[in-house]
Amino acid sequence: MTNDPHRIRLDANRELHARPFPVLSAGCHLVHICVRVSPTSRESVLAWIKEKMGDFPDDFRGHWETEANKSWVRIERHTEFVSIAQTVAGGWDPWDVLDKGWIDKSPEDILVLTELRSGINLKLPDHYDAISDMRDGAVTTAVRFEPDQNGLSAWWVSFADDPGREAAGRLLQMVLEIETYRTLAVMGMDGIRAAHPTLQRVANELPNGDSGDSDHSDMMKTLSILSDQESELHEIWENLAWRIGANKAYHDLVFERLVQLRAHGRDESVGIRHFLKRRLTPAIATADTVMRRRSELADQIDDRAQLLRTQLQLNLQSQTRDLLESLDKSAVRQLRLQSAVEGLSTVAIAYYAVGLISPTVEPFVDPRYEEWVKAAIAPVVIGIVWITMVRIRNKFKRNP
Repeated sequence: MTNDPHRIRLDANRELHARPFPVLSAGCHLVHICVRVSPTSRESVLAWIKEKMGDFPDDFRGHWETEANKSWVRIERHTEFVSIAQTVAGGWDPWDVLDKGWIDKSPEDILVLTELRSGINLKLPDHYDAISDMRDGAVTTAVRFEPDQNGLSAWWVSFADDPGREAAGRLLQMVLEIETYRTLAVMGMDGIRAAHPTLQRVANELPNGDSGDSDHSDMMKTLSILSDQESELHEIWENLAWRIGANKAYHDLVFERLVQLRAHGRDESVGIRHFLKRRLTPAIATADTVMRRRSELADQIDDRAQLLRTQLQLNLQSQTRDLLESLDKSAVRQLRLQSAVEGLSTVAIAYYAVGLISPTVEPFVDPRYEEWVKAAIAPVVIGIVWITMVRIRNKFKRNP
């Protein structure tokens, strides 16, 4: 494979221009969909899109837009979702564009389903959840986060003056990003909340750190419990760490967009930033609390397991020391016994040696002196036997 020295630079430039801002009229009506996507479902989601968008490219690389039948369509691929934005022609209903039958056949979860109406001095609805002035009063934005009977949330953007198609497209894109990211910021909260009872149970069942009076079997049982709890906490981390990190990033992006739009509430109404701060931020705080509690429990378990392993090691060293002392005492006793056996063996061997030697000398000795001869031979034999055994023992010492 040929090395391309420009690959990294070109990839970086392509990423920088992967999702350009749309060019839209200040007075438009949009529907916006976000569909969850994963490595395993990517192909099925793209096939689902192609079912409706016949000219959707097979080599889709992350951004595609087209205009057909008086409708502008823009499709973008993100890390966790694919977004579809489409204009609604005048006099049309949003569902004339969305096609409910097609939506219901989605192979993955529909994360965002909203419509956006914009215009110059647009008449705002009587009922909404929050409203804010943006860009120093040049834009007023109202939002209804609660889906209507058709499942659509709604945004209304009123421009004081026509900012031009490029500026309008950038602002409307940022508004749609707020809607998208505020949804993704609380994705997976059921799983995050479900981890709390597990953490509480682990905390309640955490073994006492005092193991000084426990025997070896009890300490091994406690260590097994700590190992199981550590596995549970690691599983929680594997399941939630990335999700919580992503939620925090989406949460920060929501308020970053509001800062960029210079959004501020009206005195008589709830502002968008205030509304989301009260409804969105507590969920992120809950997720942070779950992970912080998990980390604290993991630290406690690790500390107690380390203490228990140290205690087991000390007990093992103590048992080894006692065993060595016992072996030393046994060796001393064995040595003493060996010395006693050697002494007795010397006497026995000398006794039998004298008994064997005596008959060989008796014919040459006067019978009156036989006992004296035996008495004289005995010390010599005993000395020879003793010296021989000492030499044998020394030889074994030098050659163990």
